[in-house]
Amino acid sequence: MQIVFVFGSCQIMSFLPVISPEVDAAVACLQRGDVVAIPTETVYGLAANADSEQAVRKIFAMKNRPLSHPLIMHVAEGADLYQWVDCIPGYAQQLMAAFWPGPLTLVFQSKPGKINPLVTGGQSTVAIRCPQHPVAQALLQRLDFPLVAPSANPFGKISPTTAEHVQQSFADQSLLILDGGRCSVGIESSIVSALDAEQYQILRPGMIDEQAIRYVLNRDASKAQTDLRVPGKMDSHYQPEKPLHCFDRLTDLQAFCQAHPDAYVLSFQKDRLFGSHAGFQLPDNPEKLAYELYYQLRQADQSASRVLAMELPPAKTEWEGIRERALKASFRAENTRD
Repeated sequence: MQIVFVFGSCQIMSFLPVISPEVDAAVACLQRGDVVAIPTETVYGLAANADSEQAVRKIFAMKNRPLSHPLIMHVAEGADLYQWVDCIPGYAQQLMAAFWPGPLTLVFQSKPGKINPLVTGGQSTVAIRCPQHPVAQALLQRLDFPLVAPSANPFGKISPTTAEHVQQSFADQSLLILDGGRCSVGIESSIVSALDAEQYQILRPGMIDEQAIRYVLNRDASKAQTDLRVPGKMDSHYQPEKPLHCFDRLTDLQAFCQAHPDAYVLSFQKDRLFGSHAGFQLPDNPEKLAYELYYQLRQADQSASRVLAMELPPAKTEWEGIRERALKASFRAENTRD
């Protein structure tokens, strides 16, 4: 497929991905039903008009994403959610006031017939977030429709945090990539269910953690089991091309590295214990590690090493989103935990 990108008075015809800072070009592409890669504070997303089934189908095809896997709808700040949802519980309004725009997705009961089933994965619920990134907001404010924007990578692979990452992932496809710099958060949004009138439930951890939510609401999350499908909940996800092994115990990581002297090591003790290995010293701070996680996994994937080894962060609330993504990205997650 060939796409014509219009930059001011200049037209560019391309069969390959094009990186540009031009919001006007992204608006034009989205209005005519094309897919555009856009920056958010979490990761770059493949965006399309949520009201256009044809446009949404293009995203599924590009990502090779299962049609049953729901998408998150992205809206402009101040958007009237009652266009799409039946009820917004009081606690959800508190969360939006505290964290929107930002890396928090809320799941609501959708209004019948108002959202395409491709967006919801055939469910009666819809996931919505209001991104914080200024370029994403500038784009959304220019449009008269919401966007769906799953991560801009082939399904199940490492999410992109730079425009160049997107370009690498779709090197042979025609795609406008709206450049907004490196993503400031670095992992996907927290997802919270607002389906119950009284109780919220955390469906996917992120950098807005349970402690932060509890502080705002002064109540605990429901721990009930749910079969609700949301993005990122498959057993394996965010995976590099090379096998990644994750370790809770430093002694196990040391033993693995002795057996694999060419391993690429991501560890909080990299500089002290694994100086002979290629790798990266993990920062001892959740926000800094979230910022680095996908970026460093991509660096590791491009290294000469054949296998990757990572020391897991602590099993504590503030690290939960990072730890979950590392385990899903790992080659043998079920065999590397304590």
